[in-house]
Amino acid sequence: MKLYTFLFLISAASLAFQVSLTRLFSLAQGSHLAFMAVSLALLGAGASGTYLSRRGVSPQHLPRLLAVSGIAFVLSVPAAYLVVNTLPFDAYRLAWEPLQLLWLTLYYLALAVPFFFSGLAVAAALAVWTERAGAVYAANLLGSAVGAPLALLLLANFGGLLHVRLTPYKALSQALLYPGSDILISRWNAFSRVDVIRSDGIRSAPGLSFAYTGTLPSQLGLTVDGDNLTPVTAPGDPAFTAHLPLALAFTLRPNADVLILEPGGGLPVLAALQQGARSVTVVHGNPTTARLLTEDLASFNGAIYHDRRVRLVVDQPRSFLRRTPHRYDLVIFPLSDSFHPVTAGAYSLNEDYRYTVQAFADALARLNPGGLLVAERWLQLPPSESLRLWAVTLAAHRRFALPAAPTPASTFAIRSMQTALVAASNTALPPEDLATIRRFARSRQFDLVYLPGIRPEEVNRYSVVPEAAYYRSFRALVDAAEPDLFFNSYPFAVDPPTDNRPYFFNFFKWRQVPEIWQSLGKTWQPFGGSGYLMLVVLLGLAVLLSLGLILLPLLWQKTADPPQPGPGLPPSLSPVSLLLYFFLLGLGFLFVEIPLLQQFILYLGQPAYAFAVVVATLLAAAGAGSRYLSTRLSLRVALTGVVVLALVYPPVLAGLFEATIRLPWAGRVGIAVAALLPLGVLMGVPFPAGLRWVGRAAPRWVPWVWAVNGCASVVSAVLAALVSLSWGFSAVLWSAAAAYALAAGVSRHWD
Repeated sequence: MKLYTFLFLISAASLAFQVSLTRLFSLAQGSHLAFMAVSLALLGAGASGTYLSRRGVSPQHLPRLLAVSGIAFVLSVPAAYLVVNTLPFDAYRLAWEPLQLLWLTLYYLALAVPFFFSGLAVAAALAVWTERAGAVYAANLLGSAVGAPLALLLLANFGGLLHVRLTPYKALSQALLYPGSDILISRWNAFSRVDVIRSDGIRSAPGLSFAYTGTLPSQLGLTVDGDNLTPVTAPGDPAFTAHLPLALAFTLRPNADVLILEPGGGLPVLAALQQGARSVTVVHGNPTTARLLTEDLASFNGAIYHDRRVRLVVDQPRSFLRRTPHRYDLVIFPLSDSFHPVTAGAYSLNEDYRYTVQAFADALARLNPGGLLVAERWLQLPPSESLRLWAVTLAAHRRFALPAAPTPASTFAIRSMQTALVAASNTALPPEDLATIRRFARSRQFDLVYLPGIRPEEVNRYSVVPEAAYYRSFRALVDAAEPDLFFNSYPFAVDPPTDNRPYFFNFFKWRQVPEIWQSLGKTWQPFGGSGYLMLVVLLGLAVLLSLGLILLPLLWQKTADPPQPGPGLPPSLSPVSLLLYFFLLGLGFLFVEIPLLQQFILYLGQPAYAFAVVVATLLAAAGAGSRYLSTRLSLRVALTGVVVLALVYPPVLAGLFEATIRLPWAGRVGIAVAALLPLGVLMGVPFPAGLRWVGRAAPRWVPWVWAVNGCASVVSAVLAALVSLSWGFSAVLWSAAAAYALAAGVSRHWD
């Protein structure tokens, strides 16, 4: 019992540290590197198998080894934290400073050390107690299941005690360079750090008209995880908000019932109130941001959130859109993040469920007749971010299938020098709306981009761009008989994202590689032009390290007895079959976990809560399956069951979510747990069942197959991100099904 308790505790601590690392990566370098924590953990665990395969472990030495592993883990955790804050790794300089690749490797290896010691404890217990592999593995999984919510609880309550060195390219770092700037408020929760900056250098009014001649209001800056600085604006002359592009929405629909999704520091809310909205429902996904704006900053922002017309909802925008029965005159997706050059690619790995076809279709469904969906994004040349927003809007409108409102007659777009505003209605735009849009654009010196009946001579008048690029690309997409042909020929990826592939900021195409390669070391571009290529670098590094961990035991064990068939042992237990079987299990497990986590974010609302529920449920269920079914259930049945469920889950979950999305949060958690249990229980069977066969055929190979399994998981953590970027989450689940099917084929004679 003491052994199981020890394994439970060290596994819980290990996963809690892993989750904490994802937060540190997200804050220090950016969320595009946060998944590295998963890879680091599995690399360390795999390395422990390599060590044991060379050293070996006997039953009499197991207690001492476990004690040393536990103490070393405790000591190495703060050491790893110091590494995060002292190694001069800078992801933005990888493109032109080769030394950064060395720092990345050291970063990778140093942070894997704590996981080496926690993995060593589990691997040693499995090597000694192979016949009890189900119970040992269950203790490991159940402890890990507790570690996930434990980490979120600790971060929410003690995250403010952590010192994290931010990359100098974060918006917070840049804002603090201005003389006299300081952090006014800093708050942590389970999934973010929110900072409020006081600085005379903060002047943020994206898209503000050249025609505005008044003074700019006082502003503070608000950042989440040090990025995406948005203004907290003191009320002033209403003429200021009247000269923002968003004012067109309130001009077209005066006295409107308005829904604003994620308004950042609250400027869109101020604009709605000053421009005459009748009621304003505001949805904030981050409770800390909402609390700051309604309490700490109320005296600065004019207490706009306490206005009788304002209703604040703390929820994820998509969850709110799916559940609310109310209809609005305006549904607004405001510009609430910083400008990021499309060539940078630093944010291409960030999923965003606000800007998908399904999200915009949900918004259209929440409009009153004649209502408007309005969204604003940054301008870039060639048209990319704004063009993808246009593509999402058109695709959602066509998906909504409004026979009385053909898409070309129900959509429009205007632009300032910095931003594009795109809108769609559920009815054809009447002549008076078209006249209002033209009049508004002329008075504010905004350019028309697309309007029903627009003429070429009406465009590109004020902020002139070569060849009227925005008008031509927007018009070409409207007129395209087959939009896919347009997207395939366009130099950037601007096809509309979906819930299955919600990467709005990933504009990468492989045809860009020669241009990116030529720019390496010559331009100031993080990752040489694409975050996608950063993933490729990490995948290459993971493969090299993993192959080393797999091949080294083979070289060291030349004199070790290979698995030998004997009485009751199948002849198919060969080194190759063992290698392939445990490698496939390592690939398959994360290929199931990662996409399911992403899909449940939409259902459960908050990413942190989705993470806690999905990871804890899958690991706890797998632990139960390992403990109670691995000796009772046929390996063939378990693997076949995983394959079938992985194949059917994407469509089944979509229908389940649609049918139950309006349940209270506790009810949805119950549904999520019930949906995940069958798959989790079956996933807990193959590893301990296979390990018992190894223990009978060649006990000295137990640490080796542990290393193989861990190293495959290292690769799968990065590979899953690449597959989801290219083909979507369903493709990752289908890849998991393929991995488990191959594992079933390898082990077909083991039962």
